[in-house]
Amino acid sequence: MGNLGWAEIAVIVVVALVVLGPEKLPGAARQIGSVVRQVRKISTGFQQELQNALDDPIEAEARRRGKLAVQEAKAEAPQETQEARAEDSGAGDPSQNSP
Repeated sequence: MGNLGWAEIAVIVVVALVVLGPEKLPGAARQIGSVVRQVRKISTGFQQELQNALDDPIEAEARRRGKLAVQEAKAEAPQETQEARAEDSGAGDPSQNSP
């Protein structure tokens, strides 16, 4: 129950019993429980909305960067294979052209 210990809860119950009386205390406890439940539900919904709002731009940016990386890799791949073929065939390598 948060930062409340058993001693604090006992003091709150005794004060509520004195102020409200034994007849009204159960009804007040139900109303307090209902309010706390509604506040928790609203808080959870707000946290989820906020998390979704924060996650969407991050995920979109990650997808964009991933697509750019794939496109760059595809663009560089043919150049690398052409360079590798040129090296394998010995073109431009003076050590293999000596008599």
